[in-house]
Amino acid sequence: MIVSVAAWLLQDLLQVLTMGFMLVPEFFMLVVVYMTISGPLDEGRISFWLWFAFAGGVLWDLRWAAVPGMSGLINVAAVATVFWVWNRTPAGGRSAVLFAGLAGGIHFLSGIAHYFSWAVPSQAATRMFLIQQLMSVPALVLLCFVYAVRVRDQHV
Repeated sequence: MIVSVAAWLLQDLLQVLTMGFMLVPEFFMLVVVYMTISGPLDEGRISFWLWFAFAGGVLWDLRWAAVPGMSGLINVAAVATVFWVWNRTPAGGRSAVLFAGLAGGIHFLSGIAHYFSWAVPSQAATRMFLIQQLMSVPALVLLCFVYAVRVRDQHV
């Protein structure tokens, strides 16, 4: 949980520092998705991460957006979708590549949803969206690496 709070704070700090240049990647959502799938898939633990994703999104909206709750709903939809796909995938297919595809896909869809709700389509808004997506790649690679090492150490 501390890592996800730190990701939220880093995301907020980067938003302050890069205001007007780019939209920050959804580090918080990526970390919450990782935390959701990296442990036991029991209902109580998943419910905690869903509520945590919602609270982080609402807090983000209250800090930055005009529509409170939108990021919370996007985060919950993203975490629930990833969990649903992950839970229905056989254990042998749960790999870092699947995680990368799911996390990258929900990050892209989250970015699209925020783009259409906050920005007036323009070259500047499109540039900020593209920078946001490209800046998420190192974080996504890091999380995939951590997942791959963790799975290898557990001999799953």
